[in-house]
Order: sequence, then C-alpha cells, then structure tokens
Amino acid sequence: MDYINILVKLIAGVLPENIFLRSLAETLLVFALMLVLGCAVALINWLISWILALVLGMIPTFIIMNFATYPGTVHHELSHALIVFLTGGRVKKICLVPSPTSLGHVEFQTRGNVFFRSLQLSLSAVAPVLCGLVTEALLFIYVYPAAVQTWQKVLFFYLAISIFIHLTLSIQDLINFFQGLLPSIVVFFLIFLAVNYITIAL
Repeated sequence: MDYINILVKLIAGVLPENIFLRSLAETLLVFALMLVLGCAVALINWLISWILALVLGMIPTFIIMNFATYPGTVHHELSHALIVFLTGGRVKKICLVPSPTSLGHVEFQTRGNVFFRSLQLSLSAVAPVLCGLVTEALLFIYVYPAAVQTWQKVLFFYLAISIFIHLTLSIQDLINFFQGLLPSIVVFFLIFLAVNYITIAL
C-alpha cells in the first residue's frame, strides 16, 4: 500500500495548483486511465490466451479464460447495470447465464434529454473498468489484510484476478464511450471540482 500512497503523492505533486485546471487534469487523467487499462487488459488477455492455446489447445483455453473466471463476468455485467441505474437509465434485462455467443449481457434503455442519454451511454460503456478499479482498491485495502490463512489468500487472488481479467473494453464499448464523452467529462469535472473545493475549505 506504500507504493500506492507514493504514486498518489507524485501525481498530486505535478497537478496544477489552480482548482479549475487541477479538476480538469484529474478528470482527463481518470478517463485516460480507464481507456488505457481497458485496452491493456484486453491485450494481456489476448497474449495469455495465445500462450495457453499453444500449450493446452483452444477448448481448454476458452474454458480457463472465460468460465474459470466467471466471478469476473458477473462483476463485469453488474457494473454495466449499476452505472446505467445510477445515471438514470432503465435496466431491462440482466443475463448472467453463459451461452454459445456470450458469457452474459445487459440490456438497457437510455432515458432523459440528450445530455443524460449520452452520459448513460458513455459511462455504462466503461463501467467494468470504472467499477473494477474501485472494487480492486477496496479488496486490497480492506479484504487482503484480513486474509491470513492460505485458503483465504488463494480465494482473494482468484477473485481479484477474475475481476481484473474482465476489465476489458470492446470496440462497441469504445464507440459508445466516445459518443457521450463530453457529458461524462462535465460530470466528473464537477465532482472533482467539488471535492477539491471542500478539501481546500477544510
């Protein structure tokens, strides 16, 4: 955890002092992190799958990368649903039962004016990465210290790795994200602005 604190302090040290510029920089940094991480995890998954396929074959690789990490699939789909709900969209269906074409999916409908519909579309697209980062942080901060026995540590890392593997962004996710990028930036900017203002005031 010391490494995380050091990294946070380094990032905070290079951010602008002006509260508006600082909030904007933090907003852009968060979105850049989500995009880079989502694409990087997809690349890592491809490399792991390629190596496993060479060693084990296609079918065992498919089972390991998808069904063996099923908790990550559940987290992925529920992240989509949660962000849709929190941003005012309507979740029509959540399917967590694997099929030949999909491990799971969420059907939703955007609602409201153009701003809110774009916001729902954009944030729901990156929801697995956004929620995944929060979940992983909470796991390492609060759950890992409590895992003292071997089976607890094994279970912890299985869950953490399963979630990490499914922090991916598809091509359609990227398209949806950029379609509603501006409203998302506005909302996150206002959130960071409020947090920075309260921090200064205190």
